[in-house]
Amino acid sequence: MKNMRAILKRCRAERGFTLIEVLIAMTILSIGILGIAGLAGTAVKTSGYSQAVTQATNLSQDRIEALLSVDFLNIHTTDTTTARTDLRRTCVQTDATASRPVYTCTPTNAIITVGTMPFTWSYTVTFVDLDNNGTANHISDGLKRVDVTISWTDVLWHTTKSLTFVTLRSRG
Repeated sequence: MKNMRAILKRCRAERGFTLIEVLIAMTILSIGILGIAGLAGTAVKTSGYSQAVTQATNLSQDRIEALLSVDFLNIHTTDTTTARTDLRRTCVQTDATASRPVYTCTPTNAIITVGTMPFTWSYTVTFVDLDNNGTANHISDGLKRVDVTISWTDVLWHTTKSLTFVTLRSRG
């Protein structure tokens, strides 16, 4: 009798898993793998966007520094003959309010490719009324706000994204 009990105990221990236990385990494993796969996709998208934002930030800093070489009095005027071809531009007054006239400038070479991604840049110049007399004059007030905008098409979402960076430019 003792042998029979030992044999039955061993048979029960060696039986393995039932079909239902295997199916439940596979279901739980599948749900876990799908969750991880979804996170991996999100990580790839976020990484691509972060890379584009970093490149746009670096490009805007480069364009702001390039605009420092443009004479203060002419930064808002059309110039298609300057020796620096990357700074040739067409500027149009888009707001004629006396207290803050605005000029929108589009570079002739507005597309800059970084790696394989094309970025488009443009800028606006807004006169600042420093003496608060109701009229912004770039000669007497001596201060301009420059907004540099960098745009690109997000590769995964196929939508246009843009960042705008602002700096102040003084006459001195």
